[in-house]
Amino acid sequence: MNLSFREIDPEDAEMILHWRTSPRVTKFMKTVVDHGVDEQKRWILNCRKRPDFYHWLIQDQGEDIGYISLTDYNPINKTASWGFYVGDDERVRLGGWVPPPFYHFCFTHLGIERLDAEMLYFNTSVIDLHRLHGYSFAPQRDRILNKAGKDFLLVAMSLEKEIFMMGRFARFQADFPTDHWKPELEESIDIADLRFEEVSGTPEQIEILLDLLRKRKHSISHQRIPDPEDHAEFVTNHPYRIWWLVRAEERVIGAAYLSRENALGIQLTTDQPKSYQAVIEKIRSENHPLPAIPSVRPGFLYVNVAPDNRSLYQALLKLGAKQTQSSFRLP
Repeated sequence: MNLSFREIDPEDAEMILHWRTSPRVTKFMKTVVDHGVDEQKRWILNCRKRPDFYHWLIQDQGEDIGYISLTDYNPINKTASWGFYVGDDERVRLGGWVPPPFYHFCFTHLGIERLDAEMLYFNTSVIDLHRLHGYSFAPQRDRILNKAGKDFLLVAMSLEKEIFMMGRFARFQADFPTDHWKPELEESIDIADLRFEEVSGTPEQIEILLDLLRKRKHSISHQRIPDPEDHAEFVTNHPYRIWWLVRAEERVIGAAYLSRENALGIQLTTDQPKSYQAVIEKIRSENHPLPAIPSVRPGFLYVNVAPDNRSLYQALLKLGAKQTQSSFRLP
């Protein structure tokens, strides 16, 4: 065994697509791929522009045998998700040796403190492998996935840097080239590029909001992802005073709302403090708080911040916001 990792080129599209659509691999994936080679090539090129994502081919003795990716990379919160598969049917047994050098790379080169993973509940071999490497279950992030019209339980797990680096697998290392990846180049959003689309409960908006919820990096109220039917009912009932999808140059970058209690809620797909700042400034300049009602609502806008959302915290400080309280949930 001599594993190594190389960057992916558009010329690898056909091979990756062949692996990805094979029944053995697709069975354990969260999505079903139904596109062709040309679209796969475009996807590979577009991935190079993403600061939160990168991927590599797994090689054994110089031969391509599989695929591994880093997703939801957040250098501010020092977290990321990841996944891999061995596409070569003759080398599936090498899968157990792939994760340790990748973990070492993430924890020592990317500054990640916690890696998250999701597996379909019947993928017991990977669940057992993760437990061997030091993962803990994260049931608060378990969710139901609808795949090809069927519902499946996704089991969430997390690996802490301290746990892995103290274990016996930390000695495995490898080089992961990143010549085409520039994660530091994520651009903050300019206030002039922002467009707010009021949520009216259309089917498209319901699906977009559910997708944002699934990708949420920081959470206060949601301990689990709601069922699609419950989510649709929630959106249709429109529980907020004003609710928007936030777009930048037609691309959805998040959602925001103002409640009747003058709470401003905001979720963005970026973790740039300046982007949060731009969204808050635009909302604040165009919307005023409702009058105060004693013991019901204050006469000013306020924002609740998840403990791990440092970007939003920094943005609020830049805007001159003052911390008024800290909230704790009792067990």
